[in-house]
Amino acid sequence: MSHADLTVLINTMDEQRVESVLDLFVNEELTVSRPPSSGLVMLTVKDCFETDFHLGEVLVTEARIVFRGCEGYGMVPGEAPRRALARAAADAVLRCPEPVGIQDNLRACLEQEESIRKTRLAEDAALVAATKVNFDLMPGA
Repeated sequence: MSHADLTVLINTMDEQRVESVLDLFVNEELTVSRPPSSGLVMLTVKDCFETDFHLGEVLVTEARIVFRGCEGYGMVPGEAPRRALARAAADAVLRCPEPVGIQDNLRACLEQEESIRKTRLAEDAALVAATKVNFDLMPGA
């Protein structure tokens, strides 16, 4: 799994898990080069004719953090400064070319989150499948 895929997981974590990611960085030298700030970005999608359609503006929070000369960027949906900091810090640490112990801890934490997310998706899919109706098997159909 790429480091970009891992940092995206921070967008969907619950608040307690975001705090556990931030706790990983307590003893590390991180510099906040751009504190969390809120803004709006235009959400553009393609319609059924493959034409760009501007759906509207989305509130986001973004931040930048430097770790050992590597800058990390985090943008998350909504008003979520702690989540933006966690994503920027994770991005900076995972961009660092020299191996550092925190990278392994961070990867393990994020891979555990991915496992939790996959389990949750499978459980949701099983619930949906249980409600599926097969009309061919219904009497009188």
